[in-house]
Amino acid sequence: MYRVKIKAVLKALTLIIALFIYVIIAFTFSKHSSYYNLYGMGNGDKISYEKARVLTVDAQNIEADKHYNHMLLGSQQLTILVITGQFKGEKMKLTNGLNYDTNYLLKAGNDIIISVNTAQNGNKKSTNIFLYSPDRGIGLYVLIGFFVLSLCLIGGKRGFKSVIGIIFTLTSVIFIFIPLIYNGFSPITASIILAIFTTFITLILTAGFEIKTFSAILGTALGVVISALILLIFQHLTNLSGYNMADYDSLLALSGHTGLRVDELLFAAIIISSLGAVMDIAISVASSIQEISKLNEKSTSAILFKSGINVGRDMMGTMANTLILAFTGTSLNMLIFIYAYNMNFYQIFNSNTFAIEILQAISGSFAVILTVPIVSFISAKLLPLFLKNKDNTQLKVKTDSNIDSLKAL
Repeated sequence: MYRVKIKAVLKALTLIIALFIYVIIAFTFSKHSSYYNLYGMGNGDKISYEKARVLTVDAQNIEADKHYNHMLLGSQQLTILVITGQFKGEKMKLTNGLNYDTNYLLKAGNDIIISVNTAQNGNKKSTNIFLYSPDRGIGLYVLIGFFVLSLCLIGGKRGFKSVIGIIFTLTSVIFIFIPLIYNGFSPITASIILAIFTTFITLILTAGFEIKTFSAILGTALGVVISALILLIFQHLTNLSGYNMADYDSLLALSGHTGLRVDELLFAAIIISSLGAVMDIAISVASSIQEISKLNEKSTSAILFKSGINVGRDMMGTMANTLILAFTGTSLNMLIFIYAYNMNFYQIFNSNTFAIEILQAISGSFAVILTVPIVSFISAKLLPLFLKNKDNTQLKVKTDSNIDSLKAL
């Protein structure tokens, strides 16, 4: 009993130390000076974004658009109360223009986000406020909270561990991966390291210290590495890189002041975007093989491998389809324009945007497809050895116990 308590204490201390080290690393990596101050000018002008609440709608002139459903045009004259910032507690007048960009019909009691523009003209200081957006915070917080609650209630202990895994993944990307590539570390190397490291922590948290977990981790790592090599080959053949991505001009300007390698960003984006699907299919195949092995301990490696392939075949089609549909969803506007204008095939198929989407969808699907046989092979080889050693250990423990009983007699 004391040994169990000591092990629990040591495990808790290890987790606390690991968490402390992780926080220190994330904090150290994320510290940096802003490349450009978006909210201030050298002459004293400042822009800030603050919360406010609509007190009254003083006047409005609004009509429905004749051509577009649910579109309102016109303006509202509002009295608002500033809730945060240097003007906190002050009442101000605000004009809400309803147009094609900002189509928000506001009522008394609505919370909003405003931009406060402060300009210094000689000895005079002028302040202008504009509506930025409705305050979406409450809705988004409720959505996130409902998601976390559902995951914990339905998933139980493993659901809670999944939440920890999601938090770990997000913080790793924001506070470690982004600062690394921002300061000149290779996005190709960083994305592969992130994929392997995130896979290890996430699967350990969700599936525990089991042989299926390590099979899935190893299979995911190998699948990602092999698909990365395929991706590099076809990036070269299609002459695509980060220079062909959207906002590349802004990124190039940024790279001139930092160590950012813009040309490698496309590779990193594709690897990260497909990682979730790869982990999913890896742990599913590994879990299926482990369950089959437990139900029939006489199953050979060949039988387990074939079972894993059969399970994977049912999943890889839907997983690959999921990735392709996800990438299609992000390009929906482009597809509508292609259909509307009857664009030329050569123009479409060889455009940067369309070629990148195809490369993303196919490369991500490659990672999913390759992971199935890799995980099946690893699991089929490891599980029989693990179960055999486990049986031998249990037999030895049982034998020793019987000997002790005979000695006592």
